[in-house]
Order: sequence, then structure tokens, then C-alpha cells
Amino acid sequence: MKTTRYLQSRRCALMLTAAALLGAGNAQAQRVATNVGYGAKVADPGRGVPTHPDQKQELALKIEAPFTVAAVGDLLQFQPFANTADLRTQSLLDVLRKADVAVGDFENEIMDFDNFGHAGGNLATKEVADDWALMGIDMVSRANNKSNRAPGIWENFHQVERVGIIHTGVARSLPEARMARYFATPKGLVGEIGVSADGGLDMCCGGGQIVRVTPAQLTAVRGIRDSILARRNEVDVPARNPPAEPEGSVSVFGVTFRLPGVEGETAPPSAAEAAYREVAPGPQDAYKNSLHLTLFHGVTAAQMAVLRSIAGVVGSGDLEAFGTRFRLMDRPGEHSFDMDPKDLKDILVQVRTAKQASDLLILNAHWHQNRYDFQAYSHDHFPADFEIAFAHDAIDQGVDVFAAQGVHTIKGIEIYKGKPIFYGLSNFIFQSAIMPESKGKLPSVPGVEDRVERRRRGGGLSVGDERGKSAVADENAIVGEHEVQGFWQLKANLEAILAETRFDHGRLVEVRLHPVDLGQTPRPGSQVGIPRIPTPTVAAKILAEIIEYSKPFGTQIVIENGIGVIKL
Repeated sequence: MKTTRYLQSRRCALMLTAAALLGAGNAQAQRVATNVGYGAKVADPGRGVPTHPDQKQELALKIEAPFTVAAVGDLLQFQPFANTADLRTQSLLDVLRKADVAVGDFENEIMDFDNFGHAGGNLATKEVADDWALMGIDMVSRANNKSNRAPGIWENFHQVERVGIIHTGVARSLPEARMARYFATPKGLVGEIGVSADGGLDMCCGGGQIVRVTPAQLTAVRGIRDSILARRNEVDVPARNPPAEPEGSVSVFGVTFRLPGVEGETAPPSAAEAAYREVAPGPQDAYKNSLHLTLFHGVTAAQMAVLRSIAGVVGSGDLEAFGTRFRLMDRPGEHSFDMDPKDLKDILVQVRTAKQASDLLILNAHWHQNRYDFQAYSHDHFPADFEIAFAHDAIDQGVDVFAAQGVHTIKGIEIYKGKPIFYGLSNFIFQSAIMPESKGKLPSVPGVEDRVERRRRGGGLSVGDERGKSAVADENAIVGEHEVQGFWQLKANLEAILAETRFDHGRLVEVRLHPVDLGQTPRPGSQVGIPRIPTPTVAAKILAEIIEYSKPFGTQIVIENGIGVIKL
């Protein structure tokens, strides 16, 4: 009985404990949590940023304060000079230093020779990067025709980054190369995109693919070639006359037309096209923001009929034949270009994106294309058709300043929708008289020959280029590498524009065009290419040329105290 009572007592105690615990749990489950703020006034639920912002506002220049952009062309510098006591140089550099942002084209290869080696082309000592910073350069574009191979390209970028200069146009992938880079100023964020126009460097009268023709057709083709060469006197620097060819052979448009049975060497292709032929980047190389071009050789209606007959193609409009393309134009020897539609769209998407993300946008374009078949490589003073179209497209998508260079000559200026287009600023620094020869060798890529090596083997690019050839007959004479000049040393190559663009209240108010003398009067080679204020006579000459080259665009330029001024 005691055992039974004990067990009953224990069972009762356990039941009471369980009931107590259950009651406590129920009480806890019934506790209600609360937040603060019930009954408060409801805030404005509207969007701060519209789902689709007003693109007119987004693509406008957003800096209201007075703002100055200084733009120069190629920076082809090999040794420093920015601490010179020469006031003719310092006066120009002060324009860069006083600007809110100063931009130029990264045209050389800057190396630390002690740690990297003396290898590559257009080699500049590392102190040149410090010199650019001392000049006031803030941003540079590397989207041009200089090497993007590793490891040299990354050394180039290391040097400008070391001194705080922003670089654009070349990166580790194509999407990155197309993107803008940004520079923060106290007045607003500046974006810059660098673009290189690639392809279409053919000139008359290189040979290539052999096409067999009848005697009558050969006579007609010779007439086409001669009609092009007859225009050589229309330009400052014409293409070379073609070399003699075997009887029954005519080379033109990169094609060799021949009678049946005629053999022999064909005329060489365009040196520029061969030297700058694109090579696919390797795994460590950089990518460039390229706008690829298709060149059309301009022919008259009668000449087009001859070419169609030889090709056996009936039709109208453009003709693709013999590995090249032809377009009906009013005169023979003209060039016309089509832009690659995918490249164009991708670039313009990034232009629009960059302007949405910045307050002011600059586009730097680098191009070497000529308007004519009979013109020497990279010696034009007027833009090709695609250059005008591309500049307009870029401004339509938000570009505020369009600055271009490449051809080592001055081109005209257009004001399009209140935005300046500098079609060719030429070279701001052009130390071509002391361009060093590479003493080292870049790491090789299997199956790919470096452009520097091609030049070393004799594929020079310049009309009358005598660099490296002995100035004396005695082969035992001691001759320096700069003994003989002629490499881009024409007077047209030794002048430039420093463009100072002024905005206020979000609109263009003035463009000031500072003429630059790089060697219009005799200088020793060590001083050639260093920018200086010209003498009044030389300044008047340069400004007169700018006015002439700008006439097709209706640009009104007045001269005030030796400076060209465009007032809006």
C-alpha cells in the first residue's frame, strides 16, 4: 500500500509540475510585440529618381560654374622639359595648368629602363610621366596605333598612374576599353572615352591579288590609275609615284591587273596598311577601343563600269571585288568609309552611359585615314566622311568636347549643336628628331612579329624617311642615330593647336585656339618638338591655316592678340 501511495503521490507531483510549465508557456505565447510610430503622418511615396529620367537633362552639360577644358593632340615626348625657364614654353603650359581639366593623347611608351629594359617603340624615359603631371595633364587616351602588347602596355600605365594621370581607351578586355574613365574636379565629375579608328589606310598604287584582264581592260585600268595620279598636285604631300612594272601589268587599289602570261613581282602593298595590320591580343595583352572601318575607293560611273566588267558583276551601287570595295563618287581617287555597325553601337552606348554618369564628357579620337588615294599616309588637313559622321553621333549621345588627332597635321574645327569638334589638333609635343631606337626586345609571341621589328627590317612608314641611314659614304665613319632627319619633319608636322574650351552656366561660351610652334624656324634636334609660342609671323600663318581648314563648317574664327577665338 505504501508503495502504491508513493507512486500515486509522485504521479500527482509530476502532473502539477507539467501543468505549471504549460501555464507559463501559454502566458508567454499570449504576450504581443509592438513597434513605435503607429498613427504617424504618411511620408510622400513618390520616386526621388524617375524610373525613366529625362534624358535631355541627363545628357546635358551639368556644370553650371565657369569651366575650362584644355585639349591637346599627340604627346610624343621622349625626354622631360617642363621645368624649362623658356617663357615661350611656360606660357603654353600655364594654359594647361589653369584649366579645370587638361587632356591629351598618350602617343609614346613610357618605361622605367632600369627595371623594365629599353624595348619597344617611341620609348620615353619614366621622367616623362612626371613631366606630364608638371605640365598639368590630367587625362590621356591610349586608344591609338601604339603597341598594346604585354608587358610593355602595363608598364606604360603604371608610370602614368604613378603620377596621378587617368588613362582611357585601352584595358584588359574590350568592354572595359570601351568604358569611360573619370576625373573628379571641384566643380564636377569629368568623363573621358578614347577611341581609335582602325583600317582603311590603303593608298594608290599598291599591288596584291593578281587579276587577269584583256588588253582593252588593262588600258582602261591604266587610265583609272593615271586619273588618280594626275591629282597628286592637289595635296601638300602626295603619295609616291608607283614603281615601274612589267609590260602588261598595272597595280592600283591593292590589286595587280595583268595580261595573260605576264609574270613578275607585284607592286608592294601600302606600307602603312602592312605596318599597322591588327594582331589579335594575346592572353596578357590589352584590348583597344577600336572603331573598325571599311574603305571604299571612289571611282566615276565610267570607271565603275570597267571594274564591273572585269569582275563579272552586274548591278548598281557599291562594288565588292578583287578583295576590295568601290563606291561611286564625283571624282576618281576619293576615299569613303563605312563604320562597323557593331563597333559604332557599342561605342555610342558607352558614350551615352558615360554622360549619364558624369557632369561633362570628353571623347578623344585617334585617326590616320586620308580622304584620297593619292595622298601620303597621315597628311590630311580635312576630315574624312566617317570622321564627321562619328563626331556628330558622339555629340548626339552626350559628348561635350570632341578632340581628335592622329594625322600629324592640323585639321579644321566645327561647332555642332553648341559643342566643339577639333578634327585634328596635331602634335602638342613632337620630339621626333630624337626618337630613340629600341635597344632591347619585347617578349615574343609565337607566330606574331612585332611592328617595331617590321620597321627594323625596312618597313618604314614615312615619305622620304631617312632615319638611321648614314650621312656619309665612309662605312667606317662614326654616325649617330639622329644624324639624318626627315621623319615627320615637314613644317606641317611641326605646328599644332592648344584648344581652350570655356563653358559657363552649362553652355559653350568661347573657344580659344593657341597656335603652337614645334619647329617652324630652325632649331637643333634636341629642341625640335618642344611647344613654344610662335613669333607673330608664324602665329598668323598657323591661324590662317586653321581658318582655312574650318571653312567647310562655317566656323567663324577671329584673331585676338595672336590667338584664334570662336565666340558663341
